[in-house]
Amino acid sequence: MDEIVRRYLELALSLERHVEGFVDAYFGPPEIKAAIETAPPRPLGELEKETARLLADVESGGLPPGRQEFLAAQVRAMQAVVDKAAGRELDFQDEVERTFDITPAMVDESVFAAAHAEMDRVLPDSGSIRERLESWKERQVLALDRVLPVFELALAETRRRTRDLFELPPGEDLTMQVVRDQPWSAYNWYLGNYRSRIDINNDLPLRANSVVPLLAHEAYPGHHTEHAIKEQRLYHGEGRGEHAVQLLLAPECVLSEGIADSAQDVLFDDEALAGFLGGVLYPAAGLPGFDVERQIRLDRATEGLRGVAGNAALLLHGEGRPVEEVQAYIERWGLRTSREAQQTLRFIQTPINRAYIFNYALGKELLAPLLRGPRARENFSRLLAEALTPGAVRRWIAQEQAIS
Repeated sequence: MDEIVRRYLELALSLERHVEGFVDAYFGPPEIKAAIETAPPRPLGELEKETARLLADVESGGLPPGRQEFLAAQVRAMQAVVDKAAGRELDFQDEVERTFDITPAMVDESVFAAAHAEMDRVLPDSGSIRERLESWKERQVLALDRVLPVFELALAETRRRTRDLFELPPGEDLTMQVVRDQPWSAYNWYLGNYRSRIDINNDLPLRANSVVPLLAHEAYPGHHTEHAIKEQRLYHGEGRGEHAVQLLLAPECVLSEGIADSAQDVLFDDEALAGFLGGVLYPAAGLPGFDVERQIRLDRATEGLRGVAGNAALLLHGEGRPVEEVQAYIERWGLRTSREAQQTLRFIQTPINRAYIFNYALGKELLAPLLRGPRARENFSRLLAEALTPGAVRRWIAQEQAIS
């Protein structure tokens, strides 16, 4: 294994000893992991020096430009993680920028107001829009004994559609289980060897309308698909050992979440989605005859609220607003119940997630120009297979726009 790659893997695993959760997945040489885990944790001062040395070596090591750019961006993120772990005060916006190579900004509340107005048109009735929305959502709650069967049904459909569009590694597979007491709604644990485990959190009621977007995001053609294809092509196919580890606080996450949040629209247009929901999924959920076309319109309107959680994080961590004020903000602009707002708060208060929250909205926004028009599927396929940075994607978009 290349010395730079070995040092990169060792540095990532060493940082995990100080920042639990930093390494999201590792399926590289087991002896490297064993050596790091059985030795005393390396001091942060030593890791700080090693990140600087490694970055210099990456930038001068004669690697192909794309590979060099990816590794350099990842190591720069490690420098930010070391600084924070060492107790250095980072401005919250600087923390996000240094970690993910994206710039967070408050979304104007007029965007949320416009989404509220559209939701009001989709769900006309008496009572506030939040009350109407909650009533509508309550009608779609899945009985616990139906959760896994309905998810398995949707998994089979999203996998079938993904296989029709993209070449998946032979033997790829995943399992699912229901869990509780987590800050997220679902999580893909990539296990290596083209396999994943998806945990579905039942802290909040699981609803029929969330099943397809959740599985498209976590599995097909989202996280599981991306990780399996990159393992096959980059790690095994091209011998790029840096792809034997996946980091949670690094620029690769921006693209990963952008891919995952765009995944459902790659598989379904509104007509196809309505056909599957109305003809298959909702009847299996015990909800035959449900107005799925209205639900799809409502989901489109709800897209306008994607920035609420990021605004909440900026208020909490950037401006130091009280938790109670931030929860009220989420409830008001996100049209969330108190319990739902508390779950969002729990996520953005978790140290490993506080900056991560921006990857969802900004990742999807970054990729959007590539996923419109006749080349959308081709571009999505490239995103699944190539190791890119946010900066590389911005240049790609600029080139496409210059050509058109």
